[in-house]
Amino acid sequence: MNEPEESQQDGLTVMDLLMAVRKHLITAIVTLVIVVAAVAGYTFTRTPQYTATSELLATYRTSVTDNSTRGTGNELSSGATYLTSQIQTYPQLVKTEAVLQPVIDDLGLNTTVLGLAGSVTASNPTDTMLVDISVVNADPKEASSIANAVAKSLKEQVTSTLYSDEGDKIVSPINLTVVQQAYAPAAPSSPKVKLYLIAGVFGGIILGIVAALIKDLLDTRVRQDSDVTAIVDAPVLGGLTRNDAYDDKAPVIIAHPASREAEEVRRLRTNVAFVLPDEKFSNVIVVTSAGPAEGKTTTSVNLATAFAENGSKVLLIDADVRNPSVSKKLDIEGTVGLTHLITNRVSSQDAIQRYWKPNFHVLPAGKQNLNPSILLNSRAMKALIVQVSGAYDYVIIDTAPMQVANDAAVFAKDGPELLLVAGVGVTEKKQLKQTEQELETLNIKAAGVAMNYVEAEKPQKSGYYYYGDDADGKGKKGQHGEDKKKADDKKND
Repeated sequence: MNEPEESQQDGLTVMDLLMAVRKHLITAIVTLVIVVAAVAGYTFTRTPQYTATSELLATYRTSVTDNSTRGTGNELSSGATYLTSQIQTYPQLVKTEAVLQPVIDDLGLNTTVLGLAGSVTASNPTDTMLVDISVVNADPKEASSIANAVAKSLKEQVTSTLYSDEGDKIVSPINLTVVQQAYAPAAPSSPKVKLYLIAGVFGGIILGIVAALIKDLLDTRVRQDSDVTAIVDAPVLGGLTRNDAYDDKAPVIIAHPASREAEEVRRLRTNVAFVLPDEKFSNVIVVTSAGPAEGKTTTSVNLATAFAENGSKVLLIDADVRNPSVSKKLDIEGTVGLTHLITNRVSSQDAIQRYWKPNFHVLPAGKQNLNPSILLNSRAMKALIVQVSGAYDYVIIDTAPMQVANDAAVFAKDGPELLLVAGVGVTEKKQLKQTEQELETLNIKAAGVAMNYVEAEKPQKSGYYYYGDDADGKGKKGQHGEDKKKADDKKND
């Protein structure tokens, strides 16, 4: 039963199509506009064509030489059979030189038999003795004139010319009578504007969906929350926008405490705190990503700062000893740190630094070790985690990307919670899926996902928002943009 379920989940569903269109809505709309514009351009640049139709009735003439046998049953039966076989050839006979050349000569048309044949069609409606002759032309009057002339020429060919024998005419057994003359049509038969435009709209919608689906299938990187949640069995707890404020030498809560970016970090902190279970080591948060350059260090530093702002005692550990970056991010000394502390070359007082507030401590990575995996998986490292988890309210550990090393899995296996960082436009879906599969193999479930490089929404010109937390849990009221500047100016006055 499991295999069919898995294959069904792997298949493309209507929800997948809707999500693809939603993600690539601009692509779908652009495709729709292009298709409709192309169809409209084709439709309105075509020369209107008019169709005129004349109609003839074929009848069988009974014998004119023997009055005694005219109209007998045998003759009528054989005549009907003969007429049926002959009338089927008339649609093709209409396009021949014998029929069309007299028309060209009589009307003085500036065309050839082949050219005229392309605008003339004839048909024999089913179960009838009728021949319909239709002519398409840009001039409605000329279309009707040609249709009537072709009907006349066909009648002459069938009733007389085709049955002459070296100048001796023989009365044809078939008679063609024009029962409906062609008249100049009042409206063009093509292009059919409404039909073409409706077809263009529906075709554009279908092609737009296809284009969005193809773009989604070809897009190998994460573009929004749903891309991550479709792969990782964990909620998205927040997102940090793509902003230069995160590139400063200080976390945004310190450098820009009233900014929208600072509020993003506070929201992430609140959500992370909510999802942490009340278990041993749950206050230890291991931060990692599937691949490099996804913003895990930026997330670690700002998240630790947000917890410290709230009054919690926080320790930020740079465990990415292969590529340490916490010290650079905070602009602090990083030559002495975790690698020295674990190997007992320095004490905790010398390795751990105080940053910004008395309750915010940072343990840099220190110099790179030749065997980082062995070092981070050592008993000394595990003992350090046990010690700091009891001494601090929150311990944030910045580790190497999972595609580089599985240090994060080593830490999380012993109880700490795992926070996975995904960069919009950076994270490869394939790498993220491999990371999730490795975590599942080790029976590790991420507590949540933090999105990075999220596209910022347009800022509001006015209005209030709340930032920070007081001791009683109430937020402080702040102001956006120009309103805040006016308030500050008024306060200074």
